[in-house]
Amino acid sequence: MYIKPMKDLQSDKNETIDQLAERCIVHVQKRFNLTLDYTAETLSLLDYYVKELVTEENRGTVPIPGDIVRLNLLPLFAPTLGAYFGETLKRIFGGRWRYTNREPQYWRFEFDTFFVRLNPAGIAANAIAEAPFEEWAGQIMSAPILMPKLEERLNHAPQVAEDELFSFSTAFELIQITGEYLKALSEKTEPLDCSEKTYDSILQDR
Repeated sequence: MYIKPMKDLQSDKNETIDQLAERCIVHVQKRFNLTLDYTAETLSLLDYYVKELVTEENRGTVPIPGDIVRLNLLPLFAPTLGAYFGETLKRIFGGRWRYTNREPQYWRFEFDTFFVRLNPAGIAANAIAEAPFEEWAGQIMSAPILMPKLEERLNHAPQVAEDELFSFSTAFELIQITGEYLKALSEKTEPLDCSEKTYDSILQDR
């Protein structure tokens, strides 16, 4: 059954990343009278917004992970929430957006101080669905040669509650751990160049 979603953060295909992120700020401000300011501390508020969103769409009860109510919200809300999350990453860690002229599931964000590519809209999709969606590429992607050690490091990250596994706050913490680990690793080995050319050469269209 299709549930008609709230109009708060529905995205317009013609909007830029900056416009989508700013609209996210405006509507969260209207709903909670609190202002998102592109800091890590505001991500818990973004997580709370998602819970409010899916609960309202499910007529007052929290839908289970992967529920159709959650899935119906992905194309409408993941781009706007993802734009804010990506802009937060950009301000804190440095990096750049790629492929934003495509559909949101193909957006990419690349860090310029450590070799990681991901899709902030994909992380938003995971947060809304409370489940992973590989086609939205919300996972952390790095060079194949780095992934085994990186995955081992992330497996030792602090445990979180089940309902926080796919939250923006948890994603940010994992990205922070990843960045610190890869930077430390680069001090011992030859660091990878984080140029667009190198990302495309190693990760191709992933």
